[in-house]
Amino acid sequence: MNAREKYIQELGRYLNTLPAAERADAIDFYDEYIADAQYDTWEQITAELGTPRQLSHQILADYSIKANEQDRGAGKVASTKSSWRVFWLVLIAIVTSPITLVLSIVALGILIAALGAVIGIILGLLGIIVGLLVTAGAMLYLGVGLIAAAPMTGIFYLGLGLVVLGGFLIFIPVGYWIIRLLAQGIANLSKFLYQKLQQRRTK
Repeated sequence: MNAREKYIQELGRYLNTLPAAERADAIDFYDEYIADAQYDTWEQITAELGTPRQLSHQILADYSIKANEQDRGAGKVASTKSSWRVFWLVLIAIVTSPITLVLSIVALGILIAALGAVIGIILGLLGIIVGLLVTAGAMLYLGVGLIAAAPMTGIFYLGLGLVVLGGFLIFIPVGYWIIRLLAQGIANLSKFLYQKLQQRRTK
C-alpha cells in the first residue's frame, strides 16, 4: 500500500459519520487530487492537506455548513441540532487546523465568547421558565388553601396563579424560538469566520 492509498484509507475511516454518497465523493475527490498532484510520500501529502484527521475535520465542517444552508431553506431558521453541529465542527476544524494563524486564534476567541454569551442567555431563559412555573404553582397552592377561609383572597390567588401559568405556557414556545434563533446566529457567525479563514489560507 503506497502513501496515497494509506492516506485515503485513513481519511475514509474518519469520515464514517458522513452519508455514504458524500463520503464517497470526498474520498474520490482527494484521491484524484493527490494523484494529479503526484504526491508520492506521506510527508508531501500531509504538508499540503494536513493529516487525515485534520482534513476530515475540514470536510465535516464544510458538509455541516452545506447541510445547514439546505436546512434553512427559503429564509427559514435551521433546526437547533443542525446549527449547533455547524458551531462545534467549525470550532474543531479551527483548533485542529495544520496552519496556525493569528486570525485563527482571534476567530477561536470570538466563537468561545459567543458561546459563553449564548449559554448565558439560554440559562436566563430557563431561569425565567422555572421561575414562572414555581410562582404559578405557589399561587395556585395558596389560593386552594385560602378558598375556604377567605374565598375572595383565595379566588384572587387562584386567578393570579392561572395568569402566571398562562404566561409560562406562552413563554415556552417563545423561549424555544429564541434559542433556535440564537443557535442559528452562532452558526452563521461560525460559517462567516470559517469561510474567512479558508479564503485567507488559499491566498
